[in-house]
Amino acid sequence: MHKLTSHGTHVLRDMYSRPGPIASVYFSLRATGEEEALPRWHVIARELAHHGAGDTTIETVRGRVLGAVPGSGVLATFVAGDEVLLSAHMSEADQPDLARYGGLPHFLPLLDWLQNRPPYVVALVDRTGADITVHPGGTATPVRQAVSGPDDEIERNAPGGWAQGRYQHRAEDSWEHNATRVAEVLAPHIRRHAIRLLILAGDVRALQYLEKHLPTQIKHKIVIHRVSGGRSPDGSWQLRAEQVADDVRLAVAAQTALLLGQLDEERRPGGCAVDGVEPTLAALAQGRARILLLTPDTGEPRMAWYGPGPADVAAEPELLERAGLHPEGGPLVDVAVRSALLSGAGVRVLAPTGGPEAPLEGIGALCRFP
Repeated sequence: MHKLTSHGTHVLRDMYSRPGPIASVYFSLRATGEEEALPRWHVIARELAHHGAGDTTIETVRGRVLGAVPGSGVLATFVAGDEVLLSAHMSEADQPDLARYGGLPHFLPLLDWLQNRPPYVVALVDRTGADITVHPGGTATPVRQAVSGPDDEIERNAPGGWAQGRYQHRAEDSWEHNATRVAEVLAPHIRRHAIRLLILAGDVRALQYLEKHLPTQIKHKIVIHRVSGGRSPDGSWQLRAEQVADDVRLAVAAQTALLLGQLDEERRPGGCAVDGVEPTLAALAQGRARILLLTPDTGEPRMAWYGPGPADVAAEPELLERAGLHPEGGPLVDVAVRSALLSGAGVRVLAPTGGPEAPLEGIGALCRFP
């Protein structure tokens, strides 16, 4: 299984250089027996064959899909000929079985799942250090690290009299030194994994010192949430896990709302946003798109056209033929995603229901320049 994150889409980009056609299959791994899985597989096999997939491709997909361990989530598999280009377990995903076969891989459900599993860090902090869990996002395995600060004088209990203030000051210094060490360990993780959400729990004073000593440039880029419990086992782990999951969902929703707000504000003459099929494909063709915003097709896929380069995209083939190209047709969402990923643009998958701020025709882009 490949390790995929929302900030590490090079595996997806590399697939565009592989010769197609490509079978894109999403298969639910819900815990059911073979009697239930086989009929579902036959539906997928017929769909692949209907769109031109050969026996070799279908058998390769079959081996991967039916060989997967039943459980939760969805298996996303991409196959060309007898080669499995990518296979990823989308844990906890709720994706109906889906099969596509054509010149471009169908990444949209996978990208949607990835954006709902962003990278984040959980740090359980006390006055001696912290237990840090880095969640790189997507299918990547969390990394855990225990951090011990350099000072062990953490108690400020002392006999009364003139020396009590000195004992208290020494303990406070130790807490701050230890929190500084935690901040030093956190900072590289936050930079390396493009973390935008830091979730903290633990001793209030230690957390105050930790936030104080995070680098300023990092504090400007992240959102800090606090949850229940602390570093010592206290029975709060289940409640904390629920709070963390809620915080992640809220962070994803807030990011989508922010992007839609920017789209609504900038889609005006001279603004840095476009929406609608033709304006968005034009922005991709001009290398202006910074973030592509897409609503999944709920019916028959709309078509667009593409050539060999990332900028070779158009709503009609004639536009590319005039440039001496021999364009191929493909589903609009797949053509747009290919252009975005190959040109370094981000992709944001929107809810199918849309909304007042959703882009016209279900597609738009925030641009690098007007």
